[in-house]
Amino acid sequence: MSLGRRRAPIVTQGGRMPAGEAGLEEGTNRTSDPAGSKLVLFFHSSGSKELTISDLLRSTNNFDQANIIGCGGFGLVYKSSLPDGTQAAIKRLSSDCGQMEREFQAEVEALSRAQHKNLVSLKGYCKFGHDRLLIYSYMENGAWTTGCTRGLRIALGAARGLAYLHTICDPNIIHRDVKSSNILLDESFEAHLADFGLSRLICPYDTHVTTDLVGTLGYIPPEYAQTLTATLKGDVYSFGIVLLELLTGRRPVDVCRAKGSRDLVSWVLQMKSEGKVEQVFDPLIWSKSLERQLRAVLVTACKCISVDPRSRPSIEEVVSWLDGAGGNS
Repeated sequence: MSLGRRRAPIVTQGGRMPAGEAGLEEGTNRTSDPAGSKLVLFFHSSGSKELTISDLLRSTNNFDQANIIGCGGFGLVYKSSLPDGTQAAIKRLSSDCGQMEREFQAEVEALSRAQHKNLVSLKGYCKFGHDRLLIYSYMENGAWTTGCTRGLRIALGAARGLAYLHTICDPNIIHRDVKSSNILLDESFEAHLADFGLSRLICPYDTHVTTDLVGTLGYIPPEYAQTLTATLKGDVYSFGIVLLELLTGRRPVDVCRAKGSRDLVSWVLQMKSEGKVEQVFDPLIWSKSLERQLRAVLVTACKCISVDPRSRPSIEEVVSWLDGAGGNS
């Protein structure tokens, strides 16, 4: 599918999406100029040179399927080779629905504010007809998967990125979709938390934001369905599921497994109650020499997945515990 016949884009100005920009309609900004004359907005910190929509089309071979490297709820992610030789990842959001537009705005708003070595870097963005394009730094090693020997270091990096969102970024940000496939790895296997389409800003002195039941099955905190509120502790719950994936090599929900072991949380808690903790660990990462370290991470994970959000640790505490367990080694 090609974007070449779409209408020319609306290109915003400045480092952040301006107030009211979300409500703009193509009708007041249409132009007959070709796409090649329309500039893509890049953030000053990206170091990228001026590009046009046509440059992006060429860099992905008109969004050829051979360049697809990922997918999301409203679009696909393509590998791109920019004119200066650098590689990038371009997320193409394609839909007429309001949720797609909200996801685009959330990504731009969150990543224009949040800049940290363990967060994916948004280099630029633009609107192109009904499509929305987001340009990121390319992550050479893709999404984190279970069985990786660097798993604990990767988890610590992701936790540090999340801690930045929760405590340092102003205002704080609730991610709302923390999961293993949203932890991307660069050429050095450093973790970068990604996909901010469901994120929400949380103002000082607020304790939560109202939410629809959003996220990914298996990672959604139980209180979301009960109260329709999202908190920082909801992200901690989801991160606890990521830690369990790291330790067990299992997915959060696996319908192919025997009844009673399909839900990861229930299975882990049952194995613990039966005194079978060693059987929880993925054989690919288990060794007697690492037993103390792995058990410490399991204790941390189980605290994160407490049913009561008030009993969960803060993400800063999680960072400290993972660091103490040897996550930097």
